[in-house]
Amino acid sequence: MGVKVREWKKGVWWILIDHKGKRKSVKVGSKEAAKAAARKIEEALTTGKLNLDPPKPLKSLLFTEYAEKWFAGHVSVNLKPSTQHGVRLILDKALLPAFGDKPLDKITRDDVKTFAYRMLEAGRAKEIKLADGGKTKTLSRSSVMGMGRTLSAIFNHAIEDGILTSNPAQRPGRYIRTGDRREKIDFLTPEEGRILLEAAKAHRARHYPILATALYTGARQGELLALQWGDIDWHGKFIEIRRANWRGIISTPKSGKGRRVDLADHLAGILSEHRRVLVAEALKAGKPMPDWVFPSEEGTPLDAANLRKVFAKVLKKAGLRQIRFHDLRHTFASWLIANGESLAYVKEQMGHHSIQITVDTYGHLIPGANREAVNRLAAMVENPQPIRNQAQKRGQAESPNPAKRLVGHEGFEPSTS
Repeated sequence: MGVKVREWKKGVWWILIDHKGKRKSVKVGSKEAAKAAARKIEEALTTGKLNLDPPKPLKSLLFTEYAEKWFAGHVSVNLKPSTQHGVRLILDKALLPAFGDKPLDKITRDDVKTFAYRMLEAGRAKEIKLADGGKTKTLSRSSVMGMGRTLSAIFNHAIEDGILTSNPAQRPGRYIRTGDRREKIDFLTPEEGRILLEAAKAHRARHYPILATALYTGARQGELLALQWGDIDWHGKFIEIRRANWRGIISTPKSGKGRRVDLADHLAGILSEHRRVLVAEALKAGKPMPDWVFPSEEGTPLDAANLRKVFAKVLKKAGLRQIRFHDLRHTFASWLIANGESLAYVKEQMGHHSIQITVDTYGHLIPGANREAVNRLAAMVENPQPIRNQAQKRGQAESPNPAKRLVGHEGFEPSTS
C-alpha cells in the first residue's frame, strides 16, 4: 500500500494511491493540503473506511416498483381523489400487466407503441373492457390516450429522479390519434330545457332545484353536490364554487381552485323557495337545517349515482333522449354562446383552465354571424365596382376629407407634411 504526494508541474500537486493492486490519483491544490489529505487517505485505507473498488451496478428497477413508488408519492399526494382513482385503474388494468416485470430502463419506444397499437386494436374489436366501480365500458381511443399520458408521466418523473435519461412514451399523441372532442358533446335546446324542467317540477320536485341550477350555472355534478348555503351571495347575485364531491370525498374543484358564477334572478327565486321548503322540513322533524344546498332526505349530500338515475327518469318522463348529466353543463355553455356571449365570459363561468379549452370544446357552436363577413368578401370579388362606388359615396357624405374620418382610429395618424 502506498500513498504518495508528487508535484506534477510547478505548483500542481497530486496524491498517488496504490492499494491492493488498484491505483488512483487525485489532484490537490497546494503541497501542504496534499500532505494533509494523503495522511487522511492512508488512515482511511488502513481502517477500511475507504474502498477503491468501483461500486457494483445497481439492480435494474422494475417498472412495477417505480410505478408504485410514483403512485404512492406523486399521485396520492398531489392529485385529486377522482384522478387518483383513474390512474389506479390504468395501472392495474393496463400498464402493470404490460410492463410490470420489465426493467424500467429497458422499455423502448417501440415497446410503448406496440402496447398502444395492441390496446387500440383490442378496443376496436371490443375485446378489452375496463370495470370501474361496477360499471363496465369498452376501451375507447381516448382511454388508450390516457394510458399513454400516464405512462409518459411515469417516465418523466424517472428522468427527474435521475433514473432515466429519456422518455420512450413522450408525446403519445404522435402514435395515438383521438377524435375531435366536439363529438362527445350533446346539449339540449332551450325548448328541450324548458320541457326537462317542467317534467322535473311535476314528477321529481325535490330534484327540480338541482337540475335548474345545473342548467343555469354550468356547474359540474360534483360541484353541485358539494354546494353549501354559505356559498350563495343573494345580494351580489353570484355563487362561489369552492369544493367538489367525488364519491363522498370533499375536495377542491377540478381546476384546483374555486370560481364565481353569476346567479340569474330566476334561479335565485328557485333556490330561495327550495331553501324555504328545507327549513320547513327541518323544523317539522326537529333537526338542524342542512348546510348542503341539495341534501338527501337524511341531510347528507345527494349520492351522485342516485342523482344520475333520477335524471334518466326525468328525461324519460319528459320524452327527451337520454343524455349524460354532464351534458347539462354543455347545455349551459351552448346557450350562452347562442345568446352572443363571448368565449372569455364562457371560460370564466365554466371554470376552464384556459380559453383554449373553451375554444376547442365550444368554438364550433358560435353562431354563424361571421358568415356575413365572407359573404361580403365574395361580393367584393364578384362585383367590386358597386361596392367601391358605395364606399366612396359614404365617404363623401360623411366628410370631404377622408383623413378626418380616420382620426382617432387605432393605428392611424394623419400626415402632417
